[in-house]
Amino acid sequence: MFIPADEYIKIQSVLPILCVDCLIIHEQKCLLLRRTGEPAKGQYWFPGGRVFKGETIHDAALRKGREEVNLDSIFEQIISVEETIFKQQGDMQTDIHTVNVCCKLSTMKTNNLSIDEYHDGYIWVSSEQARELDLHQAVITP
Repeated sequence: MFIPADEYIKIQSVLPILCVDCLIIHEQKCLLLRRTGEPAKGQYWFPGGRVFKGETIHDAALRKGREEVNLDSIFEQIISVEETIFKQQGDMQTDIHTVNVCCKLSTMKTNNLSIDEYHDGYIWVSSEQARELDLHQAVITP
């Protein structure tokens, strides 16, 4: 579902946005993507994004895995519900408040992995490595 940019900015200025964060696991490591836009520009983050009206959390998580990294995954479970609040900075038009349903997904094959235009890099990290990297607290928490 497409919402014109000016309307979406109005929505973001008054409402939290429901999102999924996808913890895609392969060989006991989690996939993180480096974001090219705000919020969290230049930071590594989970694949994920908005849940559409009428779309289940399960379906949204699988869709975001396909859209952002071209991986077919298996939905394992919901791990937690978190929230992030990003104060307006850079080219952001407003503060952004998201409620994030963190979902564990697994994948057996990664040979088709390719990242979308909203990211410019990726890493696979173990939970120990994630704690050693300079990551946003929201990425370390789940």
